Amino acid sequence: MEEAKLLERLEALLLEDPSTGYRKLHDKLKGEEDFKEVSLKKVQTALQKLRSLESSKGPLLYSVSDDGTLREWSSSGELLRSFNTAEGAQCVQVTDDFIIAGDSSGLMRLWSRSSGEIFKDVKVATRYVKSLLLCGEYVFTGDYGNLVQQWHLATGELKAQFRGHKAGVICLALQGDHLVAGGGDGRVLLFDRSKATPNEEGLAVSEAVECIYKAQGFVCSLEICEDRLLVPDRDEDKVASIRLFSNTGELVPDNIRDVRTYKCSKPVVQATTAGKDIVLALCRDFTVKKFAAGSRQLLMSIKVTPTAEDAKTPYVFKVEGDRLYVGYLNHGEIAAFSLQDGKRQAAKGFLGHRGSVNGFCSG
Repeated sequence: MEEAKLLERLEALLLEDPSTGYRKLHDKLKGEEDFKEVSLKKVQTALQKLRSLESSKGPLLYSVSDDGTLREWSSSGELLRSFNTAEGAQCVQVTDDFIIAGDSSGLMRLWSRSSGEIFKDVKVATRYVKSLLLCGEYVFTGDYGNLVQQWHLATGELKAQFRGHKAGVICLALQGDHLVAGGGDGRVLLFDRSKATPNEEGLAVSEAVECIYKAQGFVCSLEICEDRLLVPDRDEDKVASIRLFSNTGELVPDNIRDVRTYKCSKPVVQATTAGKDIVLALCRDFTVKKFAAGSRQLLMSIKVTPTAEDAKTPYVFKVEGDRLYVGYLNHGEIAAFSLQDGKRQAAKGFLGHRGSVNGFCSG
């Protein structure tokens, strides 16, 4: 059988239902005269090649939504696959082997990236896994049980817990042994993984070393860029950039940490960087403020207005290369904009979610 013919047929079947795994595809093909002799292994190999061809066109985008789906998109905005979580999907990460999502039921679900089939479900908390952070063979979760937890990816075994937040943990950042967590209590807590000690059950437990920053509202994102920690302060209409590490990677004493402030005049939902020289702030007035990291000069205000009138508030964003992705509350639209000139890109793509978009990653 010609490989090109099989690839073409698989592509057509996936257009009908992007979420179909290789076993179901094999079942469908065996019912067709031209493919009744095709083996399961051949279908799996061809499907992997299709995914590889899509990846070669540019990084794939992964998004999660309150509608309970995780979606995989091509760089042009074409829906490639859709995965279901137990309840509303809150956060997403990918590795070479796995696609991972946390949901509002407290479940972390892992799929095989190649086959699309569920690999493992891990019960993390009673509700809301809001953040995922990858580190080698481990994944860290932040949940509404006020915990940060470390899990072994392949086995789902719980390895460590980090305690100290008084409200749900929403975002995480990591550098070496230093783990930083932001939560609904407005506090940004620092943990030292090297100081975790085993409890009576043998689980490594770590208490917070200190509170690095106290925001006036929820801390919805954290990012470490070289030696600095970036924190949005929603109710103060600003982004704080804190020098947290020395040039040797050691923690800077709190009495000599310098803080840069990027004033945005509107509540800041999230903040991120585009390389070491650019700081970006997603604001509630449907703008992304682009600052020079050193001088704090406002370089551009990118208008990120959605096309849908019922998309109430910009809620989450992601930078990938030259492009900025934005998701909104109350609507499944994902909009893409150029970081250089602010123009909308892939205007007809990234459509499919039916609830608020809660998170992105690329891979």
